[in-house]
Amino acid sequence: MGLTSLGGRRDSALLLWPLASLLLPLLPLLVLLLSALEGPRRLVMVVPEGPRVLSAPFELQDGWLGSPRLALTAEIPPNSSIELDVALLDGAGHTVLDLTKDGWRASGTWAEGGESGTWQEDDAGLALALRPGQSGRFQLAVQLQDLLDEAGQPLPHPVVVRGSVRNHSVEAPLLLFTAVLTLAVVQVLLLACYGVGRGRWVRRSQEADAAIRCEAGGSGLLRVGVVARWELPHDDPPLGQPPGPAALELRVSDALGRPRLQHREMVVVAHRSDDGDHWLSLRHTLHLGLPERGSYRFRVHLPEEFRTDGDAWELEWLQLSIEDGRRTAWPVPVLPLVGAVEGR
Repeated sequence: MGLTSLGGRRDSALLLWPLASLLLPLLPLLVLLLSALEGPRRLVMVVPEGPRVLSAPFELQDGWLGSPRLALTAEIPPNSSIELDVALLDGAGHTVLDLTKDGWRASGTWAEGGESGTWQEDDAGLALALRPGQSGRFQLAVQLQDLLDEAGQPLPHPVVVRGSVRNHSVEAPLLLFTAVLTLAVVQVLLLACYGVGRGRWVRRSQEADAAIRCEAGGSGLLRVGVVARWELPHDDPPLGQPPGPAALELRVSDALGRPRLQHREMVVVAHRSDDGDHWLSLRHTLHLGLPERGSYRFRVHLPEEFRTDGDAWELEWLQLSIEDGRRTAWPVPVLPLVGAVEGR
């Protein structure tokens, strides 16, 4: 009976549409990026007590990306309080929004355990998120009502009010949370599409052979996983280099015992070590295309031992796993069960 080798044809279980879901977590990040690309419009006003001061005109846009955001900060002396009237005027000078802001700034010194320093706290900022009925030009009108020291006495200094205008401001924490949550949903979808099959069987053997008989076949692929470990019969470090590739043989027979496939290939063996322990490991996956559903027997064989430069590596265990009805996102080599053919 001959041996087959891996074919290069594209498997019939290729499933591409779930990969499009990977774009979903990028959408909130794209919105955040587009918002960050917009630079803010800066405003500066020197406001004395009494008269109302108008800012330079600015544009507020109504659109799908975020919403306009106005931010104001009053620069006031330490240990003082302030009361500001702020109005938003449209292009015709009509008041669209009117509000009052009470602010304060406090500072001092502290000493404890031979150490000392200064502290400062303030609340002299104002932020507004709004959506105008239509895009247009607007102005801010700011009037200083009171600027008092800590004793409640008026201060004669004018107040510098700095502001910024952003037309496409978004809630960055909310968008980041949305991206993380969407990524979790996408991972569940990908697991449901690529990580779940109709059945799974596992057999671990202490010998160089392992076999499983099961009902398999139909839509999707059958995935054969082989994991093995070889160890030295003593605790001494290995003398030479690890061995070369191992010959892995896979035989598949149907319910009547007739051979349907014999496959042999050389698989790389890796040398592992941890805390003075040394072993050889092998991990390999094969994909099979079953023409029809039925009872099949899968048997794998690996070398029982390796001998290199005086080292005798002996097989510790061999594990065979069969997973039926699997889908794949990428083209993979498939072994079709069409009977044993002469291989190379």
